[in-house]
Amino acid sequence: MKTITSKTKVNPMVKWYVKDETPERVVYEYYPEDDKHRRPGIITIDRINDMIELTTVAEYDSKRTVDNKGARLICEVIFDTPEKIEAEVAKVAGTSYWLYYDHARRIIIDDYNAEIIKDGMSIWY
Repeated sequence: MKTITSKTKVNPMVKWYVKDETPERVVYEYYPEDDKHRRPGIITIDRINDMIELTTVAEYDSKRTVDNKGARLICEVIFDTPEKIEAEVAKVAGTSYWLYYDHARRIIIDDYNAEIIKDGMSIWY
């Protein structure tokens, strides 16, 4: 039986590593596309105040804003009535997010709330 392999390397979209952990804080480095040749971003959890912040933006990260068309597409998938769709489009349109940081942040928060401190990754394509 032949074994089929792929020559295409599959990179995670964003990968993060625990850089430092103390009783007061946890510091992560995050790498868009796991590209360690570019400057990483820094994510810090303040354990005293239970806060997470983007301390340094990664070199390859970028801030995006959801336009009306994108907001409508998102809301049409989630909501089933025209009234609810219109109400939510107004809330979603114009919001901004970091392309890579926000994917890492979501999982880091979930892990932290479960008392798990570890390296991780998020793949969304």
